[in-house]
Amino acid sequence: MNVDNLISVVAVVRNHADIIKEFIDDLTETLSRFYSNYEIVLVDNGSTDSTVEKIQGLQKEVRNVRLIVLSRQYSEEITYIAALENCIGDFVTLIDPCFDPPQQIPQMIAKSQSGYDVVIAESKGDADKGIIDRVGSKIFFMISKYLTGYDVSPSFSKFIVLSRRAVNSITRIKDRNRYLKFLLLEIGFKRISIPSSSINRRYYRPNQNYFSAFAFAIEAIVSNSEKLIRLAALTGFFAGLLNLCYVLYVLVGYLLYHNQIAAGWTSTQVVGSTMWFLLFLILAIIGEYLARVLRATRGGDLYYIADESNSSVCPSDIERKNVI
Repeated sequence: MNVDNLISVVAVVRNHADIIKEFIDDLTETLSRFYSNYEIVLVDNGSTDSTVEKIQGLQKEVRNVRLIVLSRQYSEEITYIAALENCIGDFVTLIDPCFDPPQQIPQMIAKSQSGYDVVIAESKGDADKGIIDRVGSKIFFMISKYLTGYDVSPSFSKFIVLSRRAVNSITRIKDRNRYLKFLLLEIGFKRISIPSSSINRRYYRPNQNYFSAFAFAIEAIVSNSEKLIRLAALTGFFAGLLNLCYVLYVLVGYLLYHNQIAAGWTSTQVVGSTMWFLLFLILAIIGEYLARVLRATRGGDLYYIADESNSSVCPSDIERKNVI
């Protein structure tokens, strides 16, 4: 049993009332067998069911459980930062209550203790995902690799273990537009991926909102790349050159073939429409970057905490002073 390090396991919950007891029981059983000092940090992201009440009830029975209740529902990426900022462990595990197996935590922490600051659970397969999810994920990571330089495997999950210095580095990044998988590469620390098998406590996967997923993909790429706006500027420059060449062509044609100048209405419309299309495309891209700048310059914290509570159960060994 490890007695030298404090282990933090953090999870974001939202409307998990039906599985929260099973999750905490499994997590506690694994952690208590391998570690003397640990904490379970649960961040509630605007639950509308009895999730908070059930966790508070379990805090009277299970030790080392800490609950952070956010003031409202935030984006998934903001809740991850809230979870990381509110844990104190030497090694921190980020886990999904529905799909990640707690039994794999000791193996991942052992890897991190051997010298890896970032340990990522890599899914063995994506057969449980729909074809749209699989194809869309591959396209997103292929495009993002070119535009951002971050080479993220589509099989990387958000079941990860981080060393304390990796957590500190990530939480110091205060950008409002963030993507955890990119941040893991941005900090540049030593990392490794290990194969993992997912579970399913609910026996179904929630329906994917493809519009929201597409909007997030655009935001993630725009927020982490300057190439897109430079590509837009370059496109505008060449479109301007083409337009200039067309003007010269029209002038030369008028001088040489002024009797036939009425011809070519179709080509004029095609060229005009193309130029307008490029113009509005460039404006759309610039608009996205301006939106990012506006959001980044807004004041206020990334999130607000409405309530906090801790387990009221004392350790069985009264002489052992736990920091939780």
